[in-house]
Amino acid sequence: MEQADLELIRRARHGDPQAIETIVRNYQSFVYRTAYGILQNAADAEDATQEAFIRAFRSLGRLREDRTFPTWLARIAVRISLDMVQAKARRAQDPTEEIHSSVAGGEDAASLRIDLERALAKLSPEHRTVIVLRAFHGLEYDEIAEVLDIPIGTVRSRLHHARMQLRMHLSGERGDS
Repeated sequence: MEQADLELIRRARHGDPQAIETIVRNYQSFVYRTAYGILQNAADAEDATQEAFIRAFRSLGRLREDRTFPTWLARIAVRISLDMVQAKARRAQDPTEEIHSSVAGGEDAASLRIDLERALAKLSPEHRTVIVLRAFHGLEYDEIAEVLDIPIGTVRSRLHHARMQLRMHLSGERGDS
């Protein structure tokens, strides 16, 4: 983490509105992508992103080490997103909700992206979460373990199973054997 970000966090702790605004601007995309990867719904991801920042700034005083802010913020976003997934399941809403996303590129790229999103949507929230954190955010296994508050062995196991399930789903949707 850069020194400028550390200074922003310190200023935000003291209620500096410009620092808070800059932190949101700097991390909004990161938090949104994390939430979207889990929720697979743009509106829900926006709600989760907003809630993550609200919770983060309310409890910024409890952040032990400023350098861990991105991991701490990701953990908040993941927990909110998983809570939303569980709430939806309890309400028994249709889990095959239409994917709302715009895809840039050619028809093949769009088709592949849609197939990937469908395959991700078929994974359990736990498996989808580790894939999103590893593949889309590039977090290392130990960082994923910290974000999710699970042992590193569980991270490895979930990633292995998630990758196998993705391969199975993608080969079925693409017509491969």
